[in-house]
Amino acid sequence: MSRTKYVDYADRGFWAYDVALGVFLKHLIDAAEGSDQADTGWLSIAIANWRETAAISDIGLTLDADWSVAQRQTFIDLTGHACTSLAKRESLPADEIIAWPLLDDLRIHARGVTELPAGPVIELGQPIIGLVAGTLPEAPIGTAWLYGTDRGRETIGMRSS
Repeated sequence: MSRTKYVDYADRGFWAYDVALGVFLKHLIDAAEGSDQADTGWLSIAIANWRETAAISDIGLTLDADWSVAQRQTFIDLTGHACTSLAKRESLPADEIIAWPLLDDLRIHARGVTELPAGPVIELGQPIIGLVAGTLPEAPIGTAWLYGTDRGRETIGMRSS
């Protein structure tokens, strides 16, 4: 089982440490469910997809390239709210992470960590915003970005096809 998940939007993307992505998505879901748009069709669908991505190990995060400008801005705002919420914490204990009910009986797999620093999870929110806003820089040739690790942003080598 891989420790990474691919995050993509409109044929661009990057890799993310799966535990950090799950924790980020839980906070994004909380922000979305607390918003005044929680019951709109597009956001309800997005929340359901985020729950699946956070809880199921082999599903990456695909953001809807057909969102309107207003929907993209709402998503960016919600992502910012998730980062702000995470910034109130220094770390998140594994016992808390695995206790979050996300999808039926499925929960985030913490991979044996006892706690997850909030910093890398917050750092993961920024390239998600950049991806949707079109401001995420290209990774160096032959590599892809990797976010959400305690080492900060890094690159991983990609095989050419």
